[in-house]
Amino acid sequence: MRAMTYASYGGPEKLELVEREAPVVEDGRVLVRVAASSVNPIDWKRAAGGLRLIMPACFPIVAGYDVAGEVVEVGANVEGLAVGDLVHARIGEHAGGACAELASVGADVVAKVPSGMDLGEAAGLPLAGLTALQGLRDQAKLPLENARERVLVVGASGGVGHLAVQIARAAGATVVGVCSARNEDLVRSLGAHEAVDYAAPDPYRGQAPFDVVLDCVAGDPAPFVKLLGPGGRYASCLPGPAVFARSALNPILDKKVRPVLLKSRATDLQILDRLVERGALRVVVDSRFPLAELGEAWARSMTGRAVGKIVVDVAG
Repeated sequence: MRAMTYASYGGPEKLELVEREAPVVEDGRVLVRVAASSVNPIDWKRAAGGLRLIMPACFPIVAGYDVAGEVVEVGANVEGLAVGDLVHARIGEHAGGACAELASVGADVVAKVPSGMDLGEAAGLPLAGLTALQGLRDQAKLPLENARERVLVVGASGGVGHLAVQIARAAGATVVGVCSARNEDLVRSLGAHEAVDYAAPDPYRGQAPFDVVLDCVAGDPAPFVKLLGPGGRYASCLPGPAVFARSALNPILDKKVRPVLLKSRATDLQILDRLVERGALRVVVDSRFPLAELGEAWARSMTGRAVGKIVVDVAG
């Protein structure tokens, strides 16, 4: 099978399209013929060596974590999935393996693709969507129904942010999205009640206090904690040292700061899929690249200018 791999730390130039043996399907897993994957910052950050302390490498590594395609083999002790099912998932292990013609995926992270959903869009949903869902629900404690709270989404036009806007709106929250001026119309079209240009002078002047801030850009939480009302919650999808340091003070401070640490779960992906089926959630595709141009897809992601998700058409 064809697979895009890298054999040492570095940038997109380290990627190489190679022939590899197909994965062996073990108990509790399924083999997926991959139609599409998508790019997430973790892909190129890990390849650069920035995550080596928490994600040790065993080279060569098959790139990618998001996968969508058809089940072609089912391992023992797997229930609810069959050959021929169209599925998607965020591969749960550090090993990755999505940017290949065949991928072995744990059945506990796999969900069936909603009827009629484009497989490229289906590949764009798992990692970013799970991050948005778990950030809002688990760390920011936003109810998924009747959420009569004010939510600020920072990075509202990005991969995680554009999904977070829709999830929060579907939950019943009043949503304000932070983005560049050129993306304000898109963010409003996704359900934000208001869009804020981060480059404007004093962009948050006149805003009422927020109950929740979901930061999909990361950095210093301090400026956003100031925007929270009593009992407010700030969650960072890209937590750095400042987030972890501030979160240690949660027991003694009213306003909480929490990191979002993604967990791959089929049950959570199914929640997102139900929103897709209701028409309450859609994946915006920034651009699509063939597998052989994964390096160019990474380079696009590294600019920080992508709107929505970058899709990799593995099957061509």
